[in-house]
Amino acid sequence: MANTKGIYTPMKHILTTLVLLSGLTLSAQTKSIHQNLKRVQIDTSYSAFFNYDDKSCVLLNMPCHKLAKTDTFRCTDGEELAYWTKLGLYKTPQFKDTLVIIYTDGMSADPQFTLATKQGKELMRVNATDFSINSTGIIYTSGHTNNMYNKRRKFVIQQDTALEVKQPYYYVGLKGKLLKSATLYRDKTGKDIVASLSKDYEIEILLAESTSKDFEMEYLFLARTEFGLVGWLRLSNTDLDNSLLEGLYYAGD
Repeated sequence: MANTKGIYTPMKHILTTLVLLSGLTLSAQTKSIHQNLKRVQIDTSYSAFFNYDDKSCVLLNMPCHKLAKTDTFRCTDGEELAYWTKLGLYKTPQFKDTLVIIYTDGMSADPQFTLATKQGKELMRVNATDFSINSTGIIYTSGHTNNMYNKRRKFVIQQDTALEVKQPYYYVGLKGKLLKSATLYRDKTGKDIVASLSKDYEIEILLAESTSKDFEMEYLFLARTEFGLVGWLRLSNTDLDNSLLEGLYYAGD
């Protein structure tokens, strides 16, 4: 019998090291993103945070019904479906006018942030529970709200809009045991199978193809088996019942 111990043990160590390094890298990136930014929790129900540079942003954190009557973003007290908070006033060299940052928990537990002009013209609206904006007009968002996983995104303010910096994939980093059997394929299309996995097999969802918009589903995920094989996990509309992997929510909520 061949000695397999010398093969699998180093491979296991290598995979473990890669996972640890991935976590450390993500932690370091998060720290650098928030470096020199003030961090304030704005919603305890959804653990929502706002991160800003006090040299370019003035924190207001004021409910809309308490705003001045002449304020574009004022609302009527008790108008719960339209309740929001005026977080701050922001100024950047990339935009000639002062911008307004708005937060709302939405109509059905859907936290989102909006960047707009003082007259109410929207530059961007994004579903997120964590919103960071620095003095150079760069915005980072993250959070599991109206999406299938914790989606991390980057935006740049340019002229009269805020454009998302396109990534080849979105990072997922979700681990768990399968709630039903699944198949990993070599390609996004085609019949070649990398692995047929049974219920309770542990996998990690590494990446998602970044082609969908807010409120839309991703269908293609790059996944890693417990052994270390990598393949494409293809979802379909029949997977809308959240029954494949705990933490991967197809309906967005």
